[in-house]
Amino acid sequence: MSEFIDILLFGAIAVFLVYRLRSILGSTDGKIVNLKTKRPQTKFNPKIVPKNDNDEFLKGANKAYEMIVQAYQSNNILNVKDLLTPEALKAMEQAKAPKEIKFSEVKASSIIEDKSDEQRLVKSVKFETEHYNVANNEILTVVEEWGFEKEKKSSDPNWKLFSIKLVS
Repeated sequence: MSEFIDILLFGAIAVFLVYRLRSILGSTDGKIVNLKTKRPQTKFNPKIVPKNDNDEFLKGANKAYEMIVQAYQSNNILNVKDLLTPEALKAMEQAKAPKEIKFSEVKASSIIEDKSDEQRLVKSVKFETEHYNVANNEILTVVEEWGFEKEKKSSDPNWKLFSIKLVS
């Protein structure tokens, strides 16, 4: 009697394993399917849609400002080349940052212009920042307008700095 129960148990396990293997390896028409190369039946092509959310953009712009200024001040501007247009990269490589001025923080930022044409999106941001003058032991308030652009057809999600205008 125990042999009969063992045979039923092993039979049930075998049926379960065959069923699981078939569901994993085989399709309903009996063909073996390679899971690594199997393509979905429906065609779905996701597209990157640029977000125009100004709060999110300003957070990113503030981070980009800090990263670019710190890289510029440490003469490592190539570390942030993905955030700069080729013209901005060339200009920042040629200019030398004053050694006595150190970036402190972004106090405020706001979008002052938001426009687009057929090829690109452009946003201008006004930054009010504090820098520390090591030589004079004083805090400097600097107001600048930075222009960021993004190609509409580019797969690169980064906005790139293309202009800097010192306001005060």
